[in-house]
Amino acid sequence: MNWNSDHEHCDRRTATDGGILNNETEFESGDGSHHPGPPRFVTVGDGIVNPNGREMETRDDLAPWNPDGDGTYEWHLVDSPDGSTAEPTDELVAEFEPDVPGVYTLALEAPDGIHQLTIRAFPEADDDAPRPRIELDAVIEDEQVVLSPIATCVGGEPSVEYYVDDRDADLLESDGTISIDAVDEPVRIYGVAVAERHSVPDAIELVPDEETGTVRVEHPFEPPAWVADSIVYEIFTRRFPDQDEPTFETIADRLDHLERLGVDVLWLTPFLEAESGFGTPMAHGGPHGYNTRDYFTVDADLGTMADFEALVDACHDRGFRVVFDLVINHTADTHPFYEAAADETHPQHERYCDWYRWDDFEARDPDTYFGWDGIPNLDYGNPEVREYLLSVVDFWAERVDGIRADVAWGVPLTFWTEVHDRVTSADGEFFLLDETLPSDVEMGGGRFHMHHDDVLHDTLERLGERFGTGQSAMAGTVGEADATDATPDEEEDAVADEFVDRAAHLDTSTADAVLDALEDRPRRGPHPDSEWLLYVENHDTDRYLDEYGREAQRAAAAATFTLPGSPMCYYGQETGVRGRREPMNWGAFDESLLAYYERLFEIRREESALQTDASLERIAYESETDAMVAFVRFVPEEDRRVVVAIHFGEGAATVELEEQVDET
Repeated sequence: MNWNSDHEHCDRRTATDGGILNNETEFESGDGSHHPGPPRFVTVGDGIVNPNGREMETRDDLAPWNPDGDGTYEWHLVDSPDGSTAEPTDELVAEFEPDVPGVYTLALEAPDGIHQLTIRAFPEADDDAPRPRIELDAVIEDEQVVLSPIATCVGGEPSVEYYVDDRDADLLESDGTISIDAVDEPVRIYGVAVAERHSVPDAIELVPDEETGTVRVEHPFEPPAWVADSIVYEIFTRRFPDQDEPTFETIADRLDHLERLGVDVLWLTPFLEAESGFGTPMAHGGPHGYNTRDYFTVDADLGTMADFEALVDACHDRGFRVVFDLVINHTADTHPFYEAAADETHPQHERYCDWYRWDDFEARDPDTYFGWDGIPNLDYGNPEVREYLLSVVDFWAERVDGIRADVAWGVPLTFWTEVHDRVTSADGEFFLLDETLPSDVEMGGGRFHMHHDDVLHDTLERLGERFGTGQSAMAGTVGEADATDATPDEEEDAVADEFVDRAAHLDTSTADAVLDALEDRPRRGPHPDSEWLLYVENHDTDRYLDEYGREAQRAAAAATFTLPGSPMCYYGQETGVRGRREPMNWGAFDESLLAYYERLFEIRREESALQTDASLERIAYESETDAMVAFVRFVPEEDRRVVVAIHFGEGAATVELEEQVDET
């Protein structure tokens, strides 16, 4: 790596090889200023904090947008509720813990002026209480914009509060209306539903329309239209192509398989220069690439950047969108920045020692999660880090169709809010998927479009354990195969074994649990526009086929393809691969299993009643086994109803329906 010693004046949008990054698109957040973004909504006792540790809990902070790594930023309290003594911390990127319910106003002194930020703190509440939901809209009446929210809550009727960006605070009248004449530039209004707890906010944007002399109402948190009914296919990038010559080119050679299936989105696990490239043993997770050494260079063993771009073009020729696995919670400990940070004799030590979080700096003990050695956490409390990582986002947002954010819960919420604003403003078709385990509804509403449905996934695992025939089913414990069967080159525990069982609160003694998992969503209070990724397995889990057997795997897949959400297929799931990160079994497919999956893809694409927006309804049925579940999906506008029956057990089972079925 070539280091640029002129840190006072150098362009910070530099690649790690010292080259300058040239993007055709000019990305900026908000209006291009350092204003810290939209109003914040928190609960007293939780606050806006970003501590070390606290694994699997989302975190937050107060930060300038479009940060300048050389800039000076100061936070001050302007106004607070009576009785409060809360103050923001004295840091460039600050924390703030409201101690009294009410509205707070903070000021950010930045190089481009003073910006104000509203923080609404709600009273402490029972974390198990349902969260309300709000869907905000507006109509134009008599030269006024009239807000029209739909607010719901399981077991209650929430009230609604409205807020605007502090730059537009004078536009909103006390009756919740806005004069059209006052809207001479885009204005964003936020709504929050309030019951015992408060909702994830929704927003509308009022955009002046010069041709009509009125305003247009837009919904900035909606996902791109193509997302809702997409079928996602994840590949473990270095294991998917032919192993004789695994490259971007040989991945492209295998796209016909995905086209025959009917894939819409191709998610590639990391393919950048990383510590865990080819040759990494399974005892260390295999060649996974989740420990980045260079954010702007692809793994040379896979090919060149031109080869990658040719792969993207080949995907686009087949109608696939390409999703890039973004890993910016941490780097490899062999990343040049970390090496400089840890080595006090390095000429850039003073700069980069502040780029990472430390449990004990003197001992060079970095902050990590779950004892994951070798991947130190980056410090988002440093504006220079944020500036650099935004340049990483900008670089890849021009080259792919979406981002899947690895360990999204480890990165402050405010950063993802800025990323969403930044990339969707430049490209309204860009897609954002988070990995937050356990899933957190705060990741919706202007941060990510889609979330991993870990509740359904963990429910499927419990049903596999109960009714399946694989090694975990026979052992009787999820994720606990006989360790004595493992060879030295095998990874004994899947990464997902670290995570909380999200189905623990559900009764998984019968297959009806899959419906309980879906009905659990509204209680958690996700944003109404949030989409859900439905998966049987992924690169962090054991293979369902190996753990729970063939019949249970087919049933679990059927659930993901027939329930509301976007189904995902992990490479080899459809062809009989049994190892979590084994090479794709080209030339040795389980043809019977593949035919089953081809049928699942087909009916999901062609049957409107199985699409995401179709309703889900429980029905009366009887069966001799608890491994059976039956339900209806329907489209009222088409008067189209489809009965789905899924059996997680071995062999055949009978289901008796009260519902009339015309054809099967």
